[in-house]
Amino acid sequence: MSNPSTAWSLLRAGNRRFCATKPSGSPSADVHAPFAAVFRCADACTPSEALLGQDRGSLIDVSTWGHVIDSGALATMEYAVGTLKTPLIVVVGHENCAAMEMALTAWKNVSFPDGAARMVVEQAISSLTRVGGSIDTADELAAAHAVSTGASLLHKSPIIAGAVDRGQSAIVCLMSGDGAAPIRACATFGDVSVSDATLLECV
Repeated sequence: MSNPSTAWSLLRAGNRRFCATKPSGSPSADVHAPFAAVFRCADACTPSEALLGQDRGSLIDVSTWGHVIDSGALATMEYAVGTLKTPLIVVVGHENCAAMEMALTAWKNVSFPDGAARMVVEQAISSLTRVGGSIDTADELAAAHAVSTGASLLHKSPIIAGAVDRGQSAIVCLMSGDGAAPIRACATFGDVSVSDATLLECV
């Protein structure tokens, strides 16, 4: 992408195509009933609906770089669970994650980045220390961080924790690859059954 104007032209052209193919009329508010809220890393290449094979509008998609849980992400998850009664939160880590690479480098070199990226690194390193620092690759850290993020959603939000305790919602933490391999569940929180035999943690 060469410049901002080119990028904006592509977006406008894409929107015109979208408007030309969209059926007339808009769905009523009660039709929008997503059955899962997906918390993904912002630099994952595959959109959640494509990765999980779902129709447009069936998921609430939240993304921050490195799964940073800020107030906006947490409020969106609480809206999904508390207001829309979404029964499942899915935390999606992914292979070749630049955020996890940066965090692992910072951990090994004892050197933290400046700016807002420091928050990404600090949260990822917190996940690393929870497993005793015994992680060698960014992919291993991404899996551990996905699990830690699921646990943090419970700890930071009484709304989400209450819904999980009552069996109204649950959390699945998983890893995705490059699209050639199926997703792999790493952990579950709440009353949800997964077939993966090797969960990192199950609550």
